[in-house]
Amino acid sequence: MKAFFQARLKKHQKRILRYMKYVLNDHFVLMMTFLLGGIGFYYSNWLKTLSPGYSLGGLLVLVIWIVSLHMGRFVSLAQPADQIFLLPKEKQMRSYLSAAFSYSCIFPFVVILLILAFTMPLVVVSTGNSFATFFFYLLSLWGLKISHLEIQRMSIFQDMKKAKKNAYFLWIIFTLIILTISIWFQPILATMISAIQIILFHKLCWQSMNVALDWEEMINEEQDRLHRIYQFINLFTDVPEIATKMKRRKYLDPLLARISFSQDNTYLYLYARRVLRGNEYSGLYLRLVILGGVLLYFVAEQWFALGIGVLFIYLIGFQLLPLYQQFQYVPLTKLYPVKKEQKLLAMQKLLFLLLIFCAVVFAVISWFSLSDWSEGLIATFAYLLMVLFFVKFYLPYRLKKMDH
Repeated sequence: MKAFFQARLKKHQKRILRYMKYVLNDHFVLMMTFLLGGIGFYYSNWLKTLSPGYSLGGLLVLVIWIVSLHMGRFVSLAQPADQIFLLPKEKQMRSYLSAAFSYSCIFPFVVILLILAFTMPLVVVSTGNSFATFFFYLLSLWGLKISHLEIQRMSIFQDMKKAKKNAYFLWIIFTLIILTISIWFQPILATMISAIQIILFHKLCWQSMNVALDWEEMINEEQDRLHRIYQFINLFTDVPEIATKMKRRKYLDPLLARISFSQDNTYLYLYARRVLRGNEYSGLYLRLVILGGVLLYFVAEQWFALGIGVLFIYLIGFQLLPLYQQFQYVPLTKLYPVKKEQKLLAMQKLLFLLLIFCAVVFAVISWFSLSDWSEGLIATFAYLLMVLFFVKFYLPYRLKKMDH
């Protein structure tokens, strides 16, 4: 069964890697490089302003580490047909799940390593510990994550909901104790306790594997995990594996009613309706506007605020470009007596409204965060200029390439 898992894993990785070339495009890499570089710059400057023994630093690190421990889920790669075709092999599924557990540790271990490396300077400033304690922190966090994954694996067996809740509550207590000892007392002692809790949770969760598998729960958990991955990939390219969910959202009907009922607004109405009622684009738009606004609120340097605002306006517009092809394979749109150029005009109108609203939000926040009114005025002008450039020049260029 381990070989069966490896074969399934290889197929899964091949499918994900095929999508990664669309995710890791030049625009995304440029945006992440700029964003991470800016965050690192301000983070290092902020650390220089802190005095040794900064009291709130430890609490901030504690919260960040607890959040990082919840990143990464148990990967079973279970498929809907498994509850029929693999049911005779249920006793052999223990080795399959062991291989799945080992693979499930890779991603969260890497994430924890990166987050720990990022927060380590703050730990040193706040606690006075040396950078040599990094490895003790890392082992403690990895040990806690192993137990967290053990609890997730336990949940795919029958009648384990209550046991999972109790185990998770116990895990939270161990997490708070271990991380508190690590940050404020003795990292080596915390690592030893972390090793003990690994053994405890392994024995506790291993007992659950004597009962039958909850095939439906295992499949649902895996489908939910994959859905989250495909949702992210779907921001960059079409993913056949994901089904788009639509919501009525009657309270947004007045916005659609503002579009006049005429042949010239056919695609404008379709695109606007798709944005307002689909989770994909509306959720993406709101998340990026909120994220950009939060970053701008904490930025007091003029040129960095200008760069963040312009970058997020571009990023929002770029991520909405796939909307152009949403109705490409709908037969009825081929029968509409409308010109093809109307699609471009509709996209320009819709993106202009969305990006202008975003620019106004960013401008208002910049006026509060920047120290001088002239700096806010320059930032506002730059945001509006970026909207015009994107809608009038960049959008037609990108859509022309998409048509070819």
